[in-house]
Amino acid sequence: MTTQQRDMIVQDFEKYMRYTLHQATPFTLEAFAAFATSLINFYSGSKLIENTERTESALLLCRSFNAGLGNQISGEDIHEIANLIVSDDTLDYTLLNPIFSH
Repeated sequence: MTTQQRDMIVQDFEKYMRYTLHQATPFTLEAFAAFATSLINFYSGSKLIENTERTESALLLCRSFNAGLGNQISGEDIHEIANLIVSDDTLDYTLLNPIFSH
């Protein structure tokens, strides 16, 4: 994965975090997983990442989410969450609209 791809992923995650804070919406693990799943599937479908980069992208998103929680999620759980994210083929544009409209 390139530096540009990593930056894109982190920036989109940060945009979504700012959006949820602005909306006073709790950014729970469930909400994060739904967002991350849609984002990874969008990136894959748009060829912004290769299929082989899906897991690495999900791990980057999970680590960013974990950092926002003060690194309370264990490394093993991070990998489990990332695997769940890449195993789901859901693409919900309503979750992605806030990051693409700002």
